[in-house]
Amino acid sequence: MAKIRRVPVRSFGSETPQPTVPVLAEWVKERKGVAGDLTTYYLEESLRPQEGVDLPCPGGRIYLARILETFVGLEGETLTREPAVETALVEEDARWGAARKKGLWFSIPAPHLLGIRDEYYHDREEFCEGICTCYRQVMRAMRDSGAGGHILLGDDVHESEFEHLALRRTFFFYPDLAEEDLPVILEFQTSVAVPVSLLSTALDLLDEYDLRSLFIVDGKQEDILAAAEYLDPEQISFGGYCTEDCERYWKELVERAVIPR
Repeated sequence: MAKIRRVPVRSFGSETPQPTVPVLAEWVKERKGVAGDLTTYYLEESLRPQEGVDLPCPGGRIYLARILETFVGLEGETLTREPAVETALVEEDARWGAARKKGLWFSIPAPHLLGIRDEYYHDREEFCEGICTCYRQVMRAMRDSGAGGHILLGDDVHESEFEHLALRRTFFFYPDLAEEDLPVILEFQTSVAVPVSLLSTALDLLDEYDLRSLFIVDGKQEDILAAAEYLDPEQISFGGYCTEDCERYWKELVERAVIPR
């Protein structure tokens, strides 16, 4: 039998559909005496299908409500005074994650996804700095409670967010990454996650940027082989971000993450 080599698989988050009332009622019944809310349900359900994933990661857009819950100074989604955070709920989430896997990372929406309107600073740079300061406090509180780090999930690349939040244990991930945004990301990160459609573009940038690890999102065997012509095997991994049919999605991604030796 031919020998094969497994390629590590990393999750950048996994979305969960809104539960029906009977499903949620059954979940509450099974957790009798254990604290939890709808976000807790989403976290559990996003993590559960990630069987066999080397670096699983709960959360994603489903964590938006929790981040907003931590903010003090909001009226609805409008900032009306200096922002601050109360971190008890996110600390509990981090302890939940650590109980399942030591150093578990969480996928959380980047600041621009929160949709917060500024009626306090009236200055774009000060507003971004204030919100990002709160983000650092949230992430620090979660790490102190057992989280390994954070995936910052975004729709659009905002350089100001990188300037404030590109830290050792944060990783920016964009499911719909545009080609022109790759150089911006590589100015701040030595690791990047790219869809298969941008793999060749990322490899072409190796002469200009220090790329230490590459995550091929939804990759196949031929993508591993293509990347291996430019990078050492230990620099190549698969990445995944599930939006539907997650039981099947993660199973198939893990199964594809192999190449002949």
